[in-house]
Amino acid sequence: MKKYLLSFAVVMMGAAFLTACTNDDNNSNSGGSAYLSTSGALIINNGSASSSIDGSLTFMDLSTNPAGVQQNVYKNANGTSLGGTPNDVIVHGDKIYIAGCDENTVFVLNRKTFKQIKRISTTDALGTAEGVSPRHLIGYADKVYVTTYGGYVAVVDTASLSITNKYKVGSAPEGMGLGSNDSKLYLYVANSDYGNGNGSISIINLSDGSINEFKNEMIHNPQELAIAGTDIYVLDWGTYDENWNQVNAGVYKISGNTVTKVVPDATGMATYGSAILTFNYPWGAKEPTYSYYDIVYNQLSSIKFVGGNPIQSPAAIAIDPNTGYIFIASRDMNPDTGYPSYTTPGYLNIYDPTFNFYGTTSYATGVEPHAIAFSYEVKVVNY
Repeated sequence: MKKYLLSFAVVMMGAAFLTACTNDDNNSNSGGSAYLSTSGALIINNGSASSSIDGSLTFMDLSTNPAGVQQNVYKNANGTSLGGTPNDVIVHGDKIYIAGCDENTVFVLNRKTFKQIKRISTTDALGTAEGVSPRHLIGYADKVYVTTYGGYVAVVDTASLSITNKYKVGSAPEGMGLGSNDSKLYLYVANSDYGNGNGSISIINLSDGSINEFKNEMIHNPQELAIAGTDIYVLDWGTYDENWNQVNAGVYKISGNTVTKVVPDATGMATYGSAILTFNYPWGAKEPTYSYYDIVYNQLSSIKFVGGNPIQSPAAIAIDPNTGYIFIASRDMNPDTGYPSYTTPGYLNIYDPTFNFYGTTSYATGVEPHAIAFSYEVKVVNY
């Protein structure tokens, strides 16, 4: 895939750490110029627990155009699957980490072969109640952090592949973000409170282990975070009225003790540089809408993605920070009901940084695509 630079101003977002480069990929020499190449994209698919469809992992080989796609690439010598509702995937170092929600497991795979290296039981390490339902992952240096619905963040040591520490946070934590301030590293955690409306943000000082909790009447059901300096950008799913209409969903900016809604009506978010891209597709919506928010200029614009098979029911969005290309995964639609299908494979579109369809085709995913991660390699152009 050719490199295409976004025209967005570059401001480091806390969740955008490139951690996939490893020594075994770096074959540079004095006679060439090394560059970072996006080698692949990984899509974690929830499956459908109610229909006994296990979750799965899709791999897109981005070294070709069109990309080569492999379904169900998770490989375990025992023949078992990822189980029900795997919820997140990241590439960190030379390994892939998957949060197996229904299995109470962090799956660790070889980045190149997808073979299982280890299964880490969060309930064995933290306790049955504390380690239940691992949800989201984020990696930094020699650690991978994972939230559990038991109200904890577990710390996985990437050398021993064991849980070596834990932090007590708020109710039903979901996504995380990393940021630094005063030469200290902080982990920010979105506590969703299971959508009951009493959400919060936990702030973990990784230097000394202290934890503070931020609450505000505007924060109800936080799901994802991005950090820019000392500001926190929160994707919040809001609340539901008596008719199950989603209200108050959007992106909120927390600056000190002040909370401001900067993107109204958003249910999905991706960040890159100073840009926050969102989609809005609440339950019962006829079609999605999209927005672009610039955090530097505090400007919000509606956008449209042009070309290709239209995204009808967006389920995941990600921006490759190496190229600026935008990946959006969609559920399939049931033609009989006009509503999304939760039992048939979905699909994924790639768009360039000007929001135009890239390539010639959409790509198949598994059932209920949910999260997207990227894999990188260092390549060398010889003179």
